[in-house]
Amino acid sequence: MANTTPDDVRAALCRLVLPGGVRVVYQPIVRLADGEVVGYEALARMDVERGVGPSRWLEAATRMGMRTELELACWAAVAHGGPPPADRLLFVNTSPDLLADPRVRALRGDLPDRLVIELTEEHAVSDYDTLREQLSSWTAEGARLAIDDLGSGYASLRHVLQLEPEFLKLDCSLISGIDRSPAQRAMASALLSFAREVGSTVIAEGVEAPGELATLRDMGVHLAQGYLLARPGNPWPADPVRPVHRRTRALASEAEAARLERLLHAATDSRQACDAVADHLSRRGGLMPSLYLERDGLLRCQAQRGLWQVLDGMPASSGLTGRAFRTGRAVRLADAASAADYLEAIPGVAAELCVPLRVAGTSVGALNVESLSALSQADELEVERCARRLGAHLERLGTGRRPSALGRMAQASYRLLGLGDPDDLRRQLVVQAAEVTGMCSAVLALDEGAGLQVVTATGPLAPAMLGLTHDELDTLAAVVAQVASCHSSGEATGRTVAGTERLRRGGARALAVTPVLRHGERLGVLVVAHDSTRRLGEEDAEAFELLAALAGGALDLADTMAELHDLAVLDPLTGLGNHRAFHDHVGALEVGDAVLLADIDRFKQVNDTFGHLVGDQTLRTVAAGLAAGVRAEDRAYRIGGDEFAIVIHRGASLDVAAMGDRLCRRATEALGRMGAGLSAGACVPRPGEGPTSFLARADAALYDAKRNQRGQVVVAGASTALLADLDDVLSPMTTVPEERRTPLSQDCPA
Repeated sequence: MANTTPDDVRAALCRLVLPGGVRVVYQPIVRLADGEVVGYEALARMDVERGVGPSRWLEAATRMGMRTELELACWAAVAHGGPPPADRLLFVNTSPDLLADPRVRALRGDLPDRLVIELTEEHAVSDYDTLREQLSSWTAEGARLAIDDLGSGYASLRHVLQLEPEFLKLDCSLISGIDRSPAQRAMASALLSFAREVGSTVIAEGVEAPGELATLRDMGVHLAQGYLLARPGNPWPADPVRPVHRRTRALASEAEAARLERLLHAATDSRQACDAVADHLSRRGGLMPSLYLERDGLLRCQAQRGLWQVLDGMPASSGLTGRAFRTGRAVRLADAASAADYLEAIPGVAAELCVPLRVAGTSVGALNVESLSALSQADELEVERCARRLGAHLERLGTGRRPSALGRMAQASYRLLGLGDPDDLRRQLVVQAAEVTGMCSAVLALDEGAGLQVVTATGPLAPAMLGLTHDELDTLAAVVAQVASCHSSGEATGRTVAGTERLRRGGARALAVTPVLRHGERLGVLVVAHDSTRRLGEEDAEAFELLAALAGGALDLADTMAELHDLAVLDPLTGLGNHRAFHDHVGALEVGDAVLLADIDRFKQVNDTFGHLVGDQTLRTVAAGLAAGVRAEDRAYRIGGDEFAIVIHRGASLDVAAMGDRLCRRATEALGRMGAGLSAGACVPRPGEGPTSFLARADAALYDAKRNQRGQVVVAGASTALLADLDDVLSPMTTVPEERRTPLSQDCPA
């Protein structure tokens, strides 16, 4: 801008900020592992004065107070250029202050989806909280973050710590001559190590010499841009195919393959071997590998690169990794939205490849590789080769290991927490206690109001365990009242803890006891034993104690759920099933079942004359009589205020009329002194008849009984074909013991 006046500069700037004043060229960003273009950096070109770069115009715009307008013109030019080919990344420089400008935000819809915001090094950041808030509106829409020219100006490591960018761009001054400068290599190596720890991908800027490229590749730099690889252009430059790149790539591939083989041969266990493969693949650049092996029924991550967090403990039924392990076939994902079982751990993944790890033809795990750009064919071939090589070494090293105490505890918790029935939970608890501790037998004793009592036991020592007395159980509970557990030491001839003598005589040679607590109070004790001498290790003892703690909460929850279930299906006044329970039952009637609906005659008169307390007692008396007057397989319900129902199993083969008549006579005898009685209507559903229909017929029969002559039963559509031998039918009812019949004849006032 020599020999120009301020007015000339302002006039030139005014032309630049007009539409078309700024044009954009694109420089490819290349993956060094295979030479693939993964993205482009948008570079502004301003042709107002030839030979004057954009930085000079930005300096001039800053002096003239037109910096924002010029940057806006650059953004508009980028938006006008459209998205890169093949859905590649587009890197765009900007100053932090411009991110919140509504005019820039308005351009977001015209910008590529896979946008990377490069924060420039020219401005200090005084308020990272505000900047993070401004960035969040961009990242929520898929944009990523890069720190430009790391190490130059204000673009310090503090940016990385505060903003957690996905890309770090090494300054040209660090790259130029790096092949001849040990100091520059040391600095770059430190930044690369730092980037791996924080999960960022390094991009080397300004690569212009073959020696620089070879050095960067050897150091493990993932991505690079510079004139050696490709010059900026418009339209989008073609993929770089420079011979120097092909030669260095081939040499590097051979060296990397040899390096991986050395690490695999040196590995002494499966985790080291997996770590070697993860490191090898990450050095290709842009790949985020994770290696999983099956552990205790779950896929556990053994090694990973490029991710700050990983999904772990994955069932074989979950995710692409689980699918590859389960099916034994590679799974390729080019579009995350196209796979229903894709599990998103990080946003922006463009491609994923999952390959099963095989040992002797059996899947033992999976190698999963994610990338923010499309995977090349060379990448896919290398991932598959690594899976084969790792499988071969895992066959040598072995993958199996005895499930850890923690793993056994996790499996036990899955099985226990899925149980809602208290009895099922108790039975499964002793099974899992034996499994977790490696013992052969277990017993659970609980205090359910009458002191500690054995409720369930399992294993060959169960007979001795079931014989534990109340006093012996109290003694065992006292031993662990103030400790987490008590377990045998492995010394077969040692003295016996009080309360364990019966178990020793019954064949126990090893034993462990732990309290089962609920809300800090003793609920019971859990005992495991074995018929051979053994000692619980520290981890096994901790798992046993944790299982007992889990059991206390699970038993409490199961009891609470059982109580809630009873409240939901039982009538609180009579203890019979309620309206809901009745309709659940009739919805699943078997062929030949019958339904009887009953109603207390003149019940309002009872309440009005004797009061509601007597009315409630009347309801309880009738309910008890109905429950006692039917067979064990039949069910009585209170379905309304003074309305009752009975579901009669195999009612079609019974004399339902005689059964109902007997119940009505008994009730009327008991209630007659109060002027009340019981009427009923019965129905045997026809084949294919739904509940609405047969209940309506039973209800109509009930009202016939109440209209014509109270205290009787009417059977809807009754016929002699439904009758059976009266004596056989009524024998269960006519021989009801006196204590079961009295509810219909006592507790009602004269």
